[in-house]
Amino acid sequence: MAYSSPKLVSTGFSGNNNGLVTYSIIQRGINMKLKNMTSSRETYKVDSASTNDYKVYRRRWFLLATLFVLNISNAMAWLAFAPVAYKAAEFYTDPPSLDTINWLSVVFMITGIPCGIVATWLIDTVGLRFSVILSAWLNGIGCVIRVISAIDGIAPSAKLPLVFTGQIVAALAQPFVLFAPTKLSALWFKEDQRAISNMLATTGNPLGMMIANIISPILTNKPTDMLYMLAIQCIPAGVAVIMATFGWWSSLPPSPPSSSADAESQPFLVGLKALARNRRYYLLAWAIGGGIALFSVLTTLLSQILCPWGYTDTYVGVACGSALIGAGFVGSAIAGVIVDKTKRFTEVTKVCYALAVVALIVFAVMHNQANQWVVLTCMCGLFGFFSLPVYPIGNELAVETTYPVGEATSSGIVFMSGQLQGLILILLLQSIGTNLDPKPTTDQCTSENLGDIPVQDMSVPVYVMAGYGGLIVLIYTIFFRTEYKRLLADKCKKDSEDSLEKNMDNAAYIQENETDQVEKF
Repeated sequence: MAYSSPKLVSTGFSGNNNGLVTYSIIQRGINMKLKNMTSSRETYKVDSASTNDYKVYRRRWFLLATLFVLNISNAMAWLAFAPVAYKAAEFYTDPPSLDTINWLSVVFMITGIPCGIVATWLIDTVGLRFSVILSAWLNGIGCVIRVISAIDGIAPSAKLPLVFTGQIVAALAQPFVLFAPTKLSALWFKEDQRAISNMLATTGNPLGMMIANIISPILTNKPTDMLYMLAIQCIPAGVAVIMATFGWWSSLPPSPPSSSADAESQPFLVGLKALARNRRYYLLAWAIGGGIALFSVLTTLLSQILCPWGYTDTYVGVACGSALIGAGFVGSAIAGVIVDKTKRFTEVTKVCYALAVVALIVFAVMHNQANQWVVLTCMCGLFGFFSLPVYPIGNELAVETTYPVGEATSSGIVFMSGQLQGLILILLLQSIGTNLDPKPTTDQCTSENLGDIPVQDMSVPVYVMAGYGGLIVLIYTIFFRTEYKRLLADKCKKDSEDSLEKNMDNAAYIQENETDQVEKF
Protein backbone atom coordinates (compact mmCIF):
# COMPACT_ATOMS: atom_id res chain seq x y z
CA MET A 1 0.00 0.00 0.00
CA ALA A 2 1.45 3.37 -1.07
CA TYR A 3 2.36 5.89 1.72
CA SER A 4 0.49 9.19 1.65
CA SER A 5 1.14 12.20 3.90
CA PRO A 6 -1.49 12.61 6.59
CA LYS A 7 -3.90 15.49 6.10
CA LEU A 8 -3.06 16.66 9.59
CA VAL A 9 0.32 17.97 8.42
CA SER A 10 -0.50 18.81 4.84
CA THR A 11 0.80 22.20 3.67
CA GLY A 12 -0.45 22.17 0.10
CA PHE A 13 2.75 20.61 -1.27
CA SER A 14 3.05 17.06 -2.52
CA GLY A 15 5.86 14.63 -2.94
CA ASN A 16 8.36 13.03 -0.58
CA ASN A 17 10.71 16.09 -0.44
CA ASN A 18 7.86 18.40 0.37
CA GLY A 19 6.69 16.00 3.12
CA LEU A 20 10.15 15.91 4.66
CA VAL A 21 10.31 19.72 4.63
CA THR A 22 6.90 19.90 6.27
CA TYR A 23 7.93 17.39 8.95
CA SER A 24 11.17 19.30 9.63
CA ILE A 25 9.33 22.62 10.04
CA ILE A 26 6.77 21.09 12.41
CA GLN A 27 9.45 19.29 14.39
CA ARG A 28 11.40 22.55 14.91
CA GLY A 29 8.23 24.35 16.00
CA ILE A 30 7.31 21.67 18.51
CA ASN A 31 10.87 21.58 19.85
CA MET A 32 10.79 25.34 20.42
CA LYS A 33 7.41 25.03 22.10
CA LEU A 34 8.70 22.22 24.32
CA LYS A 35 11.76 24.29 25.23
CA ASN A 36 9.65 27.31 26.16
CA MET A 37 7.15 25.29 28.20
CA THR A 38 9.93 23.36 29.89
CA SER A 39 11.62 26.64 30.79
CA SER A 40 8.33 27.93 32.22
CA ARG A 41 7.92 24.73 34.19
CA GLU A 42 11.47 25.00 35.57
CA THR A 43 10.75 28.60 36.59
CA TYR A 44 7.56 27.50 38.26
CA LYS A 45 9.42 24.76 40.12
CA VAL A 46 11.85 27.32 41.51
CA ASP A 47 9.03 29.64 42.57
CA SER A 48 7.05 26.77 43.97
CA ALA A 49 10.00 25.59 45.99
CA SER A 50 10.34 29.03 47.48
CA THR A 51 6.68 29.12 48.48
CA ASN A 52 6.03 25.50 49.36
CA ASP A 53 9.28 24.72 51.18
CA TYR A 54 7.75 25.66 54.54
CA LYS A 55 9.55 24.29 57.55
CA VAL A 56 9.39 24.40 61.35
CA TYR A 57 12.35 24.12 63.69
CA ARG A 58 12.68 22.45 67.07
CA ARG A 59 14.27 25.62 68.41
CA ARG A 60 10.84 27.25 68.37
CA TRP A 61 9.98 25.34 71.55
CA PHE A 62 12.94 26.87 73.38
CA LEU A 63 11.83 30.33 72.28
CA LEU A 64 8.33 29.51 73.49
CA ALA A 65 9.75 28.33 76.84
CA THR A 66 11.68 31.60 77.17
CA LEU A 67 8.49 33.63 76.77
CA PHE A 68 6.69 31.27 79.14
CA VAL A 69 9.27 31.78 81.93
CA LEU A 70 9.37 35.52 81.27
CA ASN A 71 5.58 35.73 81.53
CA ILE A 72 5.64 33.81 84.82
CA SER A 73 8.26 36.11 86.33
CA ASN A 74 6.60 39.33 85.17
CA ALA A 75 3.20 38.25 86.49
CA MET A 76 4.75 37.37 89.86
CA ALA A 77 6.20 40.88 90.02
CA TRP A 78 2.81 42.34 89.13
CA LEU A 79 0.81 40.57 91.85
CA ALA A 80 3.47 39.97 94.50
CA PHE A 81 1.83 42.34 96.98
CA ALA A 82 -1.88 41.81 96.26
CA PRO A 83 -2.27 38.56 98.29
CA VAL A 84 -0.50 40.17 101.29
CA ALA A 85 -1.80 43.71 100.84
CA TYR A 86 -2.30 44.36 104.56
CA LYS A 87 1.18 43.16 105.54
CA ALA A 88 2.74 45.10 102.65
CA ALA A 89 0.92 48.23 103.80
CA GLU A 90 2.36 47.83 107.32
CA PHE A 91 5.87 47.26 105.92
CA TYR A 92 6.05 50.04 103.32
CA THR A 93 3.67 52.79 104.50
CA ASP A 94 3.39 54.81 107.68
CA PRO A 95 0.59 55.18 108.52
CA PRO A 96 -0.49 51.96 106.75
CA SER A 97 -2.32 52.69 103.50
CA LEU A 98 -4.04 49.98 101.50
CA ASP A 99 -4.64 52.33 98.57
CA THR A 100 -0.90 52.90 98.24
CA ILE A 101 -0.23 49.16 98.04
CA ASN A 102 -2.96 48.75 95.42
CA TRP A 103 -1.07 51.26 93.29
CA LEU A 104 1.83 48.80 93.11
CA SER A 105 -0.43 46.69 90.91
CA VAL A 106 -2.18 49.61 89.23
CA VAL A 107 1.17 51.00 88.05
CA PHE A 108 1.42 48.03 85.67
CA MET A 109 -1.83 49.08 84.05
CA ILE A 110 -0.81 52.72 83.77
CA THR A 111 2.64 51.95 82.37
CA GLY A 112 1.26 49.36 79.95
CA ILE A 113 -0.72 51.92 77.93
CA PRO A 114 2.04 54.29 76.69
CA CYS A 115 4.71 51.59 76.79
CA GLY A 116 2.41 49.30 74.81
CA ILE A 117 2.62 51.61 71.80
CA VAL A 118 6.42 51.51 71.89
CA ALA A 119 6.43 47.74 72.38
CA THR A 120 4.09 47.25 69.44
CA TRP A 121 6.34 49.29 67.15
CA LEU A 122 9.54 47.59 68.31
CA ILE A 123 8.22 44.04 67.93
CA ASP A 124 6.76 44.62 64.46
CA THR A 125 9.59 46.83 63.19
CA VAL A 126 12.85 45.97 64.98
CA GLY A 127 12.02 42.34 65.66
CA LEU A 128 11.37 39.76 68.34
CA ARG A 129 14.96 39.12 69.45
CA PHE A 130 15.73 42.68 70.55
CA SER A 131 12.28 43.11 72.12
CA VAL A 132 12.40 39.90 74.16
CA ILE A 133 15.97 40.49 75.43
CA LEU A 134 15.06 44.08 76.37
CA SER A 135 11.96 42.93 78.27
CA ALA A 136 13.92 40.21 80.12
CA TRP A 137 16.48 42.73 81.37
CA LEU A 138 13.84 45.30 82.35
CA ASN A 139 11.98 42.66 84.30
CA GLY A 140 15.15 41.39 85.98
CA ILE A 141 16.38 44.86 86.95
CA GLY A 142 12.96 45.75 88.35
CA CYS A 143 12.90 42.62 90.52
CA VAL A 144 16.39 43.39 91.89
CA ILE A 145 15.37 46.94 92.82
CA ARG A 146 12.35 45.55 94.68
CA VAL A 147 14.64 43.28 96.70
CA ILE A 148 16.85 46.26 97.59
CA SER A 149 13.77 48.11 98.87
CA ALA A 150 13.22 45.47 101.55
CA ILE A 151 16.79 45.27 102.90
CA ASP A 152 17.03 46.16 106.59
CA GLY A 153 19.71 48.82 106.14
CA ILE A 154 17.58 50.89 103.77
CA ALA A 155 16.11 54.04 105.31
CA PRO A 156 12.36 53.66 105.93
CA SER A 157 11.66 56.79 103.88
CA ALA A 158 13.46 55.23 100.87
CA LYS A 159 11.67 51.86 100.89
CA LEU A 160 8.43 53.00 99.26
CA PRO A 161 10.11 55.01 96.43
CA LEU A 162 12.44 52.07 95.74
CA VAL A 163 9.68 49.47 95.56
CA PHE A 164 7.67 51.74 93.24
CA THR A 165 10.74 52.24 91.05
CA GLY A 166 11.20 48.46 90.83
CA GLN A 167 7.54 47.96 89.98
CA ILE A 168 7.66 50.61 87.23
CA VAL A 169 10.79 49.14 85.64
CA ALA A 170 9.27 45.64 85.69
CA ALA A 171 6.00 47.09 84.35
CA LEU A 172 7.87 48.45 81.31
CA ALA A 173 8.55 44.84 80.32
CA GLN A 174 4.94 43.67 80.48
CA PRO A 175 3.73 44.86 77.04
CA PHE A 176 6.71 43.19 75.34
CA VAL A 177 6.09 39.98 77.29
CA LEU A 178 2.39 39.84 76.45
CA PHE A 179 2.59 41.00 72.80
CA ALA A 180 5.43 38.69 71.77
CA PRO A 181 3.56 35.31 71.89
CA THR A 182 1.24 36.20 68.98
CA LYS A 183 4.21 37.30 66.86
CA LEU A 184 6.21 34.20 67.79
CA SER A 185 3.29 31.93 66.87
CA ALA A 186 2.85 33.63 63.50
CA LEU A 187 6.53 33.53 62.54
CA TRP A 188 7.69 30.17 63.94
CA PHE A 189 4.67 27.83 64.11
CA LYS A 190 2.43 26.12 61.54
CA GLU A 191 -1.21 27.06 61.06
CA ASP A 192 -2.44 24.18 63.22
CA GLN A 193 -0.10 25.10 66.09
CA ARG A 194 -0.62 28.85 66.33
CA ALA A 195 -3.42 28.90 68.90
CA ILE A 196 -1.86 26.30 71.20
CA SER A 197 1.59 27.94 71.07
CA ASN A 198 0.08 31.37 71.75
CA MET A 199 -1.88 29.85 74.63
CA LEU A 200 1.18 28.17 76.15
CA ALA A 201 3.27 31.34 76.12
CA THR A 202 0.46 33.64 77.24
CA THR A 203 -0.79 31.46 80.08
CA GLY A 204 2.61 31.76 81.71
CA ASN A 205 1.21 35.10 82.87
CA PRO A 206 -1.72 33.69 84.87
CA LEU A 207 0.49 30.85 86.08
CA GLY A 208 2.80 33.49 87.52
CA MET A 209 -0.24 35.08 89.18
CA MET A 210 -1.13 31.73 90.71
CA ILE A 211 2.40 31.20 92.00
CA ALA A 212 2.38 34.70 93.52
CA ASN A 213 -1.00 34.03 95.16
CA ILE A 214 0.36 30.83 96.69
CA ILE A 215 3.89 31.71 97.78
CA SER A 216 3.35 35.32 98.86
CA PRO A 217 1.11 34.39 101.83
CA ILE A 218 3.27 31.35 102.64
CA LEU A 219 6.56 33.24 102.60
CA THR A 220 5.20 36.38 104.28
CA ASN A 221 3.98 35.28 107.69
CA LYS A 222 4.72 38.76 109.06
CA PRO A 223 5.58 42.09 107.43
CA THR A 224 9.31 41.68 108.12
CA ASP A 225 9.37 38.60 105.83
CA MET A 226 8.98 40.85 102.77
CA LEU A 227 12.69 40.60 101.83
CA TYR A 228 12.59 36.80 101.79
CA MET A 229 9.47 36.75 99.59
CA LEU A 230 10.86 39.25 97.07
CA ALA A 231 14.22 37.46 96.86
CA ILE A 232 12.56 34.12 96.07
CA GLN A 233 10.44 35.76 93.37
CA CYS A 234 13.59 37.19 91.81
CA ILE A 235 14.83 33.70 90.79
CA PRO A 236 12.62 33.18 87.69
CA ALA A 237 13.53 36.70 86.54
CA GLY A 238 17.21 35.70 86.49
CA VAL A 239 16.42 32.49 84.61
CA ALA A 240 14.49 34.47 81.97
CA VAL A 241 17.42 36.88 81.49
CA ILE A 242 19.81 33.99 80.85
CA MET A 243 17.44 32.20 78.46
CA ALA A 244 16.68 35.34 76.44
CA THR A 245 20.23 36.71 76.29
CA PHE A 246 22.04 33.50 75.36
CA GLY A 247 19.30 31.47 73.67
CA TRP A 248 17.47 33.88 71.37
CA TRP A 249 19.65 34.04 68.25
CA SER A 250 17.33 35.54 65.65
CA SER A 251 13.88 37.03 65.21
CA LEU A 252 12.98 34.90 62.17
CA PRO A 253 13.48 31.22 61.32
CA PRO A 254 15.64 30.33 58.28
CA SER A 255 12.48 29.22 56.41
CA PRO A 256 8.91 30.35 57.12
CA PRO A 257 6.38 27.84 58.54
CA SER A 258 3.47 29.03 56.35
CA SER A 259 2.56 31.32 53.47
CA SER A 260 1.20 34.04 55.80
CA ALA A 261 4.45 33.97 57.78
CA ASP A 262 6.32 34.50 54.50
CA ALA A 263 4.21 37.56 53.65
CA GLU A 264 5.21 41.04 54.74
CA SER A 265 3.11 42.64 57.47
CA GLN A 266 1.87 46.16 56.94
CA PRO A 267 4.13 48.97 58.23
CA PHE A 268 3.26 50.15 61.73
CA LEU A 269 1.51 53.43 60.82
CA VAL A 270 -0.29 51.82 57.89
CA GLY A 271 -1.50 49.09 60.23
CA LEU A 272 -2.80 51.65 62.73
CA LYS A 273 -4.77 53.38 59.99
CA ALA A 274 -6.23 50.04 58.89
CA LEU A 275 -7.30 49.28 62.46
CA ALA A 276 -8.90 52.71 62.77
CA ARG A 277 -11.11 51.86 59.76
CA ASN A 278 -12.03 48.38 61.02
CA ARG A 279 -15.27 48.68 63.00
CA ARG A 280 -15.29 45.00 63.90
CA TYR A 281 -11.95 45.47 65.58
CA TYR A 282 -13.31 48.24 67.82
CA LEU A 283 -15.87 45.84 69.26
CA LEU A 284 -13.36 43.02 69.57
CA ALA A 285 -10.75 45.21 71.32
CA TRP A 286 -13.34 46.46 73.81
CA ALA A 287 -14.77 43.00 74.53
CA ILE A 288 -11.52 41.03 74.83
CA GLY A 289 -9.92 43.94 76.68
CA GLY A 290 -12.87 43.89 79.07
CA GLY A 291 -12.22 40.23 79.78
CA ILE A 292 -8.58 41.01 80.56
CA ALA A 293 -9.70 43.83 82.86
CA LEU A 294 -12.20 41.67 84.78
CA PHE A 295 -9.61 38.95 85.35
CA SER A 296 -6.93 41.45 86.43
CA VAL A 297 -9.25 43.34 88.78
CA LEU A 298 -10.54 40.18 90.45
CA THR A 299 -7.04 38.80 91.04
CA THR A 300 -5.85 42.18 92.34
CA LEU A 301 -8.73 42.80 94.75
CA LEU A 302 -9.65 39.21 95.68
CA SER A 303 -8.07 39.37 99.13
CA GLN A 304 -9.79 42.67 99.93
CA ILE A 305 -13.13 41.41 98.59
CA LEU A 306 -13.20 38.33 100.80
CA CYS A 307 -11.40 39.75 103.84
CA PRO A 308 -14.46 41.29 105.62
CA TRP A 309 -16.28 37.95 105.66
CA GLY A 310 -13.72 35.92 107.58
CA TYR A 311 -11.61 34.52 104.72
CA THR A 312 -7.87 34.63 105.40
CA ASP A 313 -4.96 35.50 103.12
CA THR A 314 -3.91 31.85 103.03
CA TYR A 315 -7.35 30.68 101.89
CA VAL A 316 -7.65 33.45 99.30
CA GLY A 317 -4.18 32.87 97.87
CA VAL A 318 -3.83 29.09 98.06
CA ALA A 319 -7.43 27.96 97.53
CA CYS A 320 -9.18 30.68 95.51
CA GLY A 321 -6.11 31.97 93.66
CA SER A 322 -4.91 28.48 92.74
CA ALA A 323 -8.40 27.44 91.61
CA LEU A 324 -8.84 30.63 89.60
CA ILE A 325 -5.61 30.37 87.67
CA GLY A 326 -4.95 26.63 87.77
CA ALA A 327 -8.34 25.88 86.27
CA GLY A 328 -7.76 28.68 83.77
CA PHE A 329 -4.54 27.04 82.67
CA VAL A 330 -6.40 23.78 82.01
CA GLY A 331 -9.24 25.58 80.25
CA SER A 332 -6.79 27.44 78.03
CA ALA A 333 -5.08 24.20 77.01
CA ILE A 334 -8.40 22.58 76.10
CA ALA A 335 -9.67 25.66 74.25
CA GLY A 336 -6.37 26.02 72.38
CA VAL A 337 -6.57 22.46 71.06
CA ILE A 338 -10.22 22.91 70.06
CA VAL A 339 -9.48 26.14 68.18
CA ASP A 340 -6.44 24.67 66.40
CA LYS A 341 -8.57 21.77 65.17
CA THR A 342 -11.82 23.59 64.35
CA LYS A 343 -10.68 27.21 63.69
CA ARG A 344 -13.86 28.43 65.46
CA PHE A 345 -12.28 31.40 67.21
CA THR A 346 -15.45 33.47 67.52
CA GLU A 347 -17.68 30.68 68.82
CA VAL A 348 -15.17 29.53 71.44
CA THR A 349 -14.62 33.05 72.79
CA LYS A 350 -18.36 33.73 73.01
CA VAL A 351 -19.12 30.48 74.87
CA CYS A 352 -16.17 30.89 77.25
CA TYR A 353 -16.99 34.53 77.93
CA ALA A 354 -20.66 33.81 78.72
CA LEU A 355 -19.91 30.93 81.11
CA ALA A 356 -17.20 32.97 82.85
CA VAL A 357 -19.66 35.79 83.54
CA VAL A 358 -22.19 33.29 84.92
CA ALA A 359 -19.55 32.07 87.39
CA LEU A 360 -18.70 35.69 88.28
CA ILE A 361 -22.36 36.49 89.00
CA VAL A 362 -22.66 33.49 91.34
CA PHE A 363 -19.44 34.56 93.06
CA ALA A 364 -20.85 38.09 93.49
CA VAL A 365 -24.01 36.72 95.11
CA MET A 366 -22.17 34.39 97.51
CA HIS A 367 -18.95 36.24 98.37
CA ASN A 368 -20.34 38.23 101.33
CA GLN A 369 -21.68 35.19 103.15
CA ALA A 370 -19.56 33.50 105.79
CA ASN A 371 -18.27 29.92 105.54
CA GLN A 372 -18.93 29.48 101.82
CA TRP A 373 -15.46 28.03 101.30
CA VAL A 374 -16.38 25.35 98.77
CA VAL A 375 -18.79 27.47 96.72
CA LEU A 376 -16.37 30.39 96.42
CA THR A 377 -13.47 28.13 95.50
CA CYS A 378 -15.56 26.42 92.82
CA MET A 379 -16.77 29.72 91.38
CA CYS A 380 -13.22 31.05 91.25
CA GLY A 381 -12.19 27.87 89.45
CA LEU A 382 -15.03 28.08 86.93
CA PHE A 383 -14.39 31.76 86.30
CA GLY A 384 -10.73 31.03 85.63
CA PHE A 385 -11.47 27.97 83.50
CA PHE A 386 -13.67 29.94 81.11
CA SER A 387 -12.26 33.47 81.30
CA LEU A 388 -8.56 32.78 80.87
CA PRO A 389 -8.84 31.21 77.37
CA VAL A 390 -10.53 34.38 76.11
CA TYR A 391 -7.25 36.32 76.06
CA PRO A 392 -4.94 34.07 73.97
CA ILE A 393 -7.76 33.04 71.62
CA GLY A 394 -8.88 36.66 71.44
CA ASN A 395 -5.36 37.61 70.34
CA GLU A 396 -5.50 35.07 67.52
CA LEU A 397 -8.97 36.34 66.59
CA ALA A 398 -7.63 39.90 66.49
CA VAL A 399 -4.92 38.82 64.04
CA GLU A 400 -7.48 37.00 61.88
CA THR A 401 -9.79 40.02 61.88
CA THR A 402 -7.10 42.54 60.94
CA TYR A 403 -4.65 40.61 58.70
CA PRO A 404 -2.25 41.75 57.19
CA VAL A 405 -1.78 44.24 60.05
CA GLY A 406 1.22 43.27 62.19
CA GLU A 407 0.44 40.71 64.89
CA ALA A 408 1.93 42.77 67.71
CA THR A 409 -0.09 45.81 66.63
CA SER A 410 -3.49 44.09 66.54
CA SER A 411 -2.99 42.09 69.76
CA GLY A 412 -1.20 44.98 71.50
CA ILE A 413 -4.13 47.36 71.23
CA VAL A 414 -6.39 44.67 72.68
CA PHE A 415 -4.05 44.45 75.67
CA MET A 416 -3.91 48.25 76.08
CA SER A 417 -7.69 48.30 76.00
CA GLY A 418 -7.69 45.78 78.84
CA GLN A 419 -5.18 47.81 80.85
CA LEU A 420 -7.20 51.00 80.44
CA GLN A 421 -10.46 49.31 81.43
CA GLY A 422 -8.76 47.59 84.36
CA LEU A 423 -7.34 50.88 85.62
CA ILE A 424 -10.74 52.57 85.42
CA LEU A 425 -12.45 49.64 87.15
CA ILE A 426 -9.98 49.48 90.04
CA LEU A 427 -10.20 53.21 90.70
CA LEU A 428 -14.00 53.10 90.46
CA LEU A 429 -14.45 50.02 92.62
CA GLN A 430 -12.17 51.34 95.35
CA SER A 431 -14.11 54.60 95.45
CA ILE A 432 -17.51 52.93 95.97
CA GLY A 433 -16.44 50.49 98.69
CA THR A 434 -17.79 51.29 102.17
CA ASN A 435 -15.72 51.27 105.38
CA LEU A 436 -16.49 48.72 108.09
CA ASP A 437 -15.53 48.73 111.76
CA PRO A 438 -11.83 47.72 111.76
CA LYS A 439 -12.12 45.62 114.89
CA PRO A 440 -12.24 41.96 113.89
CA THR A 441 -15.47 40.08 114.50
CA THR A 442 -16.68 36.69 113.37
CA ASP A 443 -17.85 38.23 110.09
CA GLN A 444 -14.82 40.41 109.37
CA CYS A 445 -11.10 40.10 108.70
CA THR A 446 -9.20 37.96 111.12
CA SER A 447 -6.24 39.36 113.03
CA GLU A 448 -3.92 37.52 110.59
CA ASN A 449 -4.33 40.18 107.94
CA LEU A 450 -6.03 43.12 109.65
CA GLY A 451 -3.23 45.30 110.96
CA ASP A 452 -4.30 48.87 111.71
CA ILE A 453 -5.99 49.39 108.34
CA PRO A 454 -9.72 50.13 107.89
CA VAL A 455 -11.64 47.30 106.23
CA GLN A 456 -13.99 47.93 103.29
CA ASP A 457 -17.15 46.10 102.27
CA MET A 458 -16.61 45.46 98.53
CA SER A 459 -20.07 43.99 97.82
CA VAL A 460 -21.29 46.85 95.63
CA PRO A 461 -18.02 46.94 93.63
CA VAL A 462 -18.30 43.20 92.96
CA TYR A 463 -21.89 43.64 91.76
CA VAL A 464 -20.75 46.43 89.43
CA MET A 465 -17.97 44.22 88.09
CA ALA A 466 -20.39 41.35 87.40
CA GLY A 467 -22.85 43.70 85.71
CA TYR A 468 -20.13 45.12 83.47
CA GLY A 469 -19.13 41.61 82.46
CA GLY A 470 -22.73 40.78 81.58
CA LEU A 471 -23.01 43.89 79.40
CA ILE A 472 -19.88 42.98 77.47
CA VAL A 473 -21.04 39.42 76.86
CA LEU A 474 -24.45 40.55 75.65
CA ILE A 475 -23.12 43.05 73.11
CA TYR A 476 -20.21 40.87 71.95
CA THR A 477 -22.37 37.78 71.45
CA ILE A 478 -25.06 39.59 69.48
CA PHE A 479 -23.05 41.95 67.30
CA PHE A 480 -19.58 40.52 66.66
CA ARG A 481 -19.09 38.76 63.32
CA THR A 482 -15.91 38.53 61.27
CA GLU A 483 -14.13 36.61 58.56
CA TYR A 484 -10.79 34.95 59.22
CA LYS A 485 -8.57 36.88 56.82
CA ARG A 486 -5.27 35.18 57.62
CA LEU A 487 -6.70 31.68 57.27
CA LEU A 488 -8.40 32.75 54.05
CA ALA A 489 -5.10 34.11 52.70
CA ASP A 490 -3.34 30.84 53.53
CA LYS A 491 -6.08 28.82 51.87
CA CYS A 492 -6.20 30.99 48.73
CA LYS A 493 -2.45 30.79 48.26
CA LYS A 494 -2.43 27.03 48.77
CA ASP A 495 -5.34 26.55 46.34
CA SER A 496 -3.62 28.78 43.78
CA GLU A 497 -0.38 26.83 44.03
CA ASP A 498 -2.21 23.49 43.78
CA SER A 499 -4.17 24.71 40.75
CA LEU A 500 -1.05 26.01 39.02
CA GLU A 501 0.81 22.78 39.67
CA LYS A 502 -2.12 20.78 38.28
CA ASN A 503 -2.23 22.92 35.13
CA MET A 504 1.49 22.49 34.61
CA ASP A 505 1.15 18.73 34.99
CA ASN A 506 -1.60 18.75 32.38
CA ALA A 507 0.59 20.82 30.06
CA ALA A 508 3.44 18.34 30.51
CA TYR A 509 1.07 15.48 29.65
CA ILE A 510 -0.03 17.25 26.44
CA GLN A 511 3.58 17.91 25.50
CA GLU A 512 4.45 14.25 25.89
CA ASN A 513 1.50 13.23 23.69
CA GLU A 514 2.47 15.74 20.99
CA THR A 515 6.03 14.47 21.05
CA ASP A 516 4.85 10.89 20.68
CA GLN A 517 2.67 11.84 17.72
CA VAL A 518 5.54 13.63 15.98
CA GLU A 519 7.88 10.72 16.57
CA LYS A 520 5.34 8.33 15.12
CA PHE A 521 4.85 10.65 12.18
